[in-house]
Amino acid sequence: MSQTSVSQTSWRPECRWPSARPHRALFRLAVWLAALLAVLTHGAVAPARAEDFAERADALVTPYIEAGLFSDVILVAKDGQPVFRRAYGLADREWEIPNTPQTHFRIGSLTKAFTAAAVLKLAEAGRLGLDDSVRRWVPTVPEAWAGVSLRHLLQHRSGIINFTALPNYYDQIARVDHTPAQIVALTAGDPLLFPPGERFEYSNTNYVLLGMVIEAASGRSYEAYLRETILAPLGLKQTGYDDLTVILPRRAAGYRRGRAQWRNAVPMAASSAYAAGALYSTVDDLLAWDEALAGPRLLSEASRTAMFADNGTGYALGWFVSRVFGKPGDRPSGHRLVGHAGSIPGFLSINDVYPDDRLTVIVLSNTETAPAQKIARDLGALHLGHYEAPEAIVLEDVILDRYPGTYRLGPRAVLTVAREGKGKGLGKGLGKGLTARLDGPGLREPAFPFVPESDRTFVSPVADMRLTFETEPDGTPTGVILHRDHRDRTGPRVSEAEAIAVLAEPPREHRAVAIDRSGLPALAGRYALAPGSEIAVSVEDGRLFAQAPRQPRNELVPEGERAFFMRTLDAQITFTTDDTGRITGLILHQNGLETEAPRLPEEGSPASRLGPRAGSSPNPKGSN
Repeated sequence: MSQTSVSQTSWRPECRWPSARPHRALFRLAVWLAALLAVLTHGAVAPARAEDFAERADALVTPYIEAGLFSDVILVAKDGQPVFRRAYGLADREWEIPNTPQTHFRIGSLTKAFTAAAVLKLAEAGRLGLDDSVRRWVPTVPEAWAGVSLRHLLQHRSGIINFTALPNYYDQIARVDHTPAQIVALTAGDPLLFPPGERFEYSNTNYVLLGMVIEAASGRSYEAYLRETILAPLGLKQTGYDDLTVILPRRAAGYRRGRAQWRNAVPMAASSAYAAGALYSTVDDLLAWDEALAGPRLLSEASRTAMFADNGTGYALGWFVSRVFGKPGDRPSGHRLVGHAGSIPGFLSINDVYPDDRLTVIVLSNTETAPAQKIARDLGALHLGHYEAPEAIVLEDVILDRYPGTYRLGPRAVLTVAREGKGKGLGKGLGKGLTARLDGPGLREPAFPFVPESDRTFVSPVADMRLTFETEPDGTPTGVILHRDHRDRTGPRVSEAEAIAVLAEPPREHRAVAIDRSGLPALAGRYALAPGSEIAVSVEDGRLFAQAPRQPRNELVPEGERAFFMRTLDAQITFTTDDTGRITGLILHQNGLETEAPRLPEEGSPASRLGPRAGSSPNPKGSN
């Protein structure tokens, strides 16, 4: 149920061929033909034809499979009919049981669309009103929540803190069963982040409350009301409220990567997600669900209009709404997209619907490393004629062999670059590419593949990342630039011994000191980590707090006049100033990296200092 965001990657690389002797001409011809074939087969800009879309879609997905990042089931449908429906990888790694289109996956926050539909059904029946106060139906909630309406909950505009962002949620809370009231109680003692309706702030607590409202208004359990009113009438026999004690045929097990190997995901009780993320389903049932919402089978036209209406926040009722693949700066030129993502331990899911194009893309994965959003968006782009694949280029081994080594990207962070597929290119002496893995305190990442777009730059086919090597005139690399998360990190090449020393350095002990707290208000404001991603710093009762996207608010404990640390996680913040002493930004020290974040202009009221969408994904599609 955590939020994620992966932006679409589209590039037109500059192909700069390495120098070659005349006898290499045949290899050049082979490479050129391969590049042309790749563009014609995988990167054509024209809309995909039904007869070749499946082949092109499979070619698009194959690099992710080869990278070993995920296993999943994918379905793409046009006019309600599948044009690509394929399973990859294993549903159960212990027994090596493969995924099939009939595999059941936990779908996380795709559950929210079902919860929203249930509320709309009750509203159509006159059992409740969307502008009812939540206290009418759940009188045990704090009096401070009296101004929160059901509409605020549906649109994530309540101001109620997200319980899944609590520091101990996944390690402790999620592992055991809870009643909905117990879940709500986790954040009931905290003040609202903002007055109800003021802005958007994604919170799973909103949809837990809606589940309680459904039970109070219908007189039935959430599971029973959903099954009797939505699932059974629509024939969704492969969708239900998950219960790990029940034998569910074809249930996928969830996995994560840890210490360079696959591991079972952290256990999670379905009740700890409840109406915010407790359902399971299959790709075929989700397609049937999307088709039902496209017509009058379940909801009235007025309800469907409300469910998919953009209210200025990018979130309607249980769905994110946006436009994609348009001309830069010309929003109406894009394709209308409604969708949602889901993320719970061991599982990722995406349900994208392009209503005007009658196109649906569904990705269900049982690995936490799956770039599911990128795959779904690329498949949509491929079908609609907006996908541009990277041009094929193959470098000689003598060039690729220059780059493996270690590069220091931060005080305690190291990028390890290695060769991939040596000798597996088009011919003898032509390699395949590189892999790169970032190591540091708290970092547990796999090695990502990178393919060349020139003799010094490499892009990852499975993530939005690029490597650019700094070299001497003779080609010897001296450093690397890693472009990731909309920013560049530059680091020198270091010896293996230096890299080991960097990673082995023990963390510095942090101790609180007394400071003049009258100066804390000068530190309050918004700081840009990356485009669309901010750290909000605020002052309350003489204490300083920071809130990063999709994270709970953390107190900043002073260890100097401008230096602070957090007790709940290994992260520190140092504020920077100009010559006049004015605060100009901050540096976030975390995972061995240092990230500079310039201060953003003030927006006026103190409430706005938390940011218009602090704690939410910069890309509406990325929340789940």
